[in-house]
Amino acid sequence: MRSRRDTRGHATKTVRDREAPGSNPGPPTNFPVQTCLVAGRSEGLDWYLGNAEDEHAEQPRSFFIPGREERSNRNPGDLVRLLFYIRNPPPGGPRAERMWLEVSARREDGYVGLLTNRPIAIKDLSGGDEVAFRSEHIIAIQDPKWAPYENLLAFANRRLIEDDSLEPGYVVHDPSDMNLTPTSHAERASGWQLLVGDETDQMLEDPDSGLVPNLAWLMERYPAFAELVFSGARDGEWELDRTTGRYRRPDS
Repeated sequence: MRSRRDTRGHATKTVRDREAPGSNPGPPTNFPVQTCLVAGRSEGLDWYLGNAEDEHAEQPRSFFIPGREERSNRNPGDLVRLLFYIRNPPPGGPRAERMWLEVSARREDGYVGLLTNRPIAIKDLSGGDEVAFRSEHIIAIQDPKWAPYENLLAFANRRLIEDDSLEPGYVVHDPSDMNLTPTSHAERASGWQLLVGDETDQMLEDPDSGLVPNLAWLMERYPAFAELVFSGARDGEWELDRTTGRYRRPDS
C-alpha cells in the first residue's frame, strides 16, 4: 500500500485519536538478522507505540495499513511510519503523532529505525533517535507511486464517509478546481468529486452534505477509485459498474 499514507490528520478521517500536524514470514535472504543487542527504545517517558493491527481491526474502512508480509519484510533504508501515542495528553491537545523512521537494522523480534521527523508534542524523543519496533507497529510504508496524491484534497458526499456500506457510485474530475487557492497546510484541490450517485440538486447545493478529505485516503478507502486515478483519468465523469467493480464512462 502507499506508503500509506497517511496520509495521512484530516478532520474528515474517521480515526479515533487526534494527532499532531497472523504469522511472520521472517526476513528475506538479503536482509541479515542482527542477533546482537541493538539499541533503541520502544517507549519513553511521555510516549508509547500504537499497534497498527489493533487500530485497523477496529476501523477497517478508515485506518489503513500495509499487508502483514509487506510490513514484515523491510530493508535497511526503507522508510516506515509509526503511531506514537502520548501519555497523559493535555485537554484539547493531540493524543498521538504519526512519524517516519528510516530502518537501520533488523532484530529477531523486529526492527530498529532512526526517527526522521521532529516531534511536536512529544518531548522525550528527538529527530535521529533510535526506536525499536515490530511489524505490528507499522502504519505506513513509503511508496513513490502515492507521492503525487498525498497533499491533494477531494470533495466527497458526507454519506460516503459516515456510512461504511456505501461506495462512490459516481465520480467526477473537474480540472478547473485544481486552480483553487491551496490551504494553509499547502494542500491543493485535486478536482475529484465522489458522489453516492443518487443525489438530488437540492442535496448537492447543501454545503453540509460534503466533506473534503485527503485524496490518497479516499483512494485507499475505495480501491476501484484508486485504480481510476492511477490510470491517469481526468476531466470527465465515471460511474461504478457493479458487475465488473470498475468505473466506466456513463455512455460506454
